[in-house]
Amino acid sequence: MESNNNDNYVLVLEDRTEVKNEKEAGKLSVISGIDDKGGLKTTEAIAANQAAFLKFNSKDGLLKNFMTNFLKQFNNPTHFGLYKVLADNVEQGVDNLRTMLQSREKPENKQQLAEIGVPFEDYLPQQKNATAIDESKVDWKQLAALGLSRERLEQSGELDKMLNWQKSNLLTIAVPIGDTTIYTEARLAFRTDDNDNVGLAIHPLRKEPQLDFPYMGYKFSPEEKEQLLATGNLGKTIEVTPKNGEPFSAYVSIDPQTNEIIALRADRVNIPKEIKGVTLSDAQYKDLVEGKAVKVEGMTAKSGKIFNATLQVNAEKKGIEFIFDNNRGFKERQQQTQQQGVPHKLCGLELSDKQREALDSGRTLYLKNMVDKQGQPFNAYVRMDKEQNRPRFYKWNPDKKQETGKEKVVAVAEEHKTQVAVNNHGKTNEATKDVKEPLKTGQTQPTAEQKQKQNENKQKKSRGRKM
Repeated sequence: MESNNNDNYVLVLEDRTEVKNEKEAGKLSVISGIDDKGGLKTTEAIAANQAAFLKFNSKDGLLKNFMTNFLKQFNNPTHFGLYKVLADNVEQGVDNLRTMLQSREKPENKQQLAEIGVPFEDYLPQQKNATAIDESKVDWKQLAALGLSRERLEQSGELDKMLNWQKSNLLTIAVPIGDTTIYTEARLAFRTDDNDNVGLAIHPLRKEPQLDFPYMGYKFSPEEKEQLLATGNLGKTIEVTPKNGEPFSAYVSIDPQTNEIIALRADRVNIPKEIKGVTLSDAQYKDLVEGKAVKVEGMTAKSGKIFNATLQVNAEKKGIEFIFDNNRGFKERQQQTQQQGVPHKLCGLELSDKQREALDSGRTLYLKNMVDKQGQPFNAYVRMDKEQNRPRFYKWNPDKKQETGKEKVVAVAEEHKTQVAVNNHGKTNEATKDVKEPLKTGQTQPTAEQKQKQNENKQKKSRGRKM
């Protein structure tokens, strides 16, 4: 009765709610799906219903997701039993199962039922460990060796993520190699070993995904490479084998920030039957569990707004990804992701690694010789807006408290940089002090026309004095 790992199987439900004694077998039926209300659908175990059977395979994550929803539906699962039966021999398999259940206490039957049974305790919800990482166990010297500090991580908002088991966004790190220091970008995460020691996992930025080399023992086909590069997700589950580990079924995606290939165990992903107020059809649910992209319409956001999106399991996000602009490929979405945060160039000004690092850590910089949309140079104070994840421009230093009665710090809108950008720190410029009309931002010398007017004014004043 034990099925081969490569075989499809069905789940046979034993309903014991109406049995009169312990030795009696319950009503047996084959699982065919879950209805729109989340209820279980079953059908008679005959070959004619083969097309209606919900089929499983040990290599996909469908069973785990089904069991999660099954246990939500039934408050007392002890009244039920679930058993695996080969899909291509259902009638004979169910007859054999019924015989064993009628004498379930016999040692040989007990052993076989244990082998083909689905234990509920393996799928009961476990309390999540929401405890954050203990800061006292973090090796801050290890971070300091990379040019990082606790203060910088805290100011940039990345420390909270890392202490809650998440990866940071891209950070600039300094890697000492001999007498040289190499500056590069990477995502960082805290991880613990078997002895609860906190270590640092570094996920460096790669120029492109390394798809031409075997990944955890799996070699991608040309079609699979194309799929990953086009969507960022493989679109199915594959079996991978980590070093010194057992093989497992996994979803595979590309980290858009680092181009790293990420694998996520399929049996650790919980896909609900209902998402944002929409109950998935059996076909949608099955496709989503298998890793395919599924278009879902009529979902409800927290704001109450109705929206549509394409859903797909994303290994890097460790769950379901909502893709709102499916017409844009992964490369375009990746470019948008990489543009978030501290840019390499700001209004035409190439930022140094130190400048980017300072902005990334939450510091304010006074930047000169930027260029606005009209092509005019300007200077301004710049600080990263953590909420909007974009640089903000200021007329005065936002880190200094303004005295009462003086104008408050105002963020400079993109379209008004020329008018309000700081020029010469407010000091009088001898070369332009006699120019009566407004100066362009960053202007330190009069134009030819302004100079001519200056000379004319000086000549008039000179003639006036002679008279």
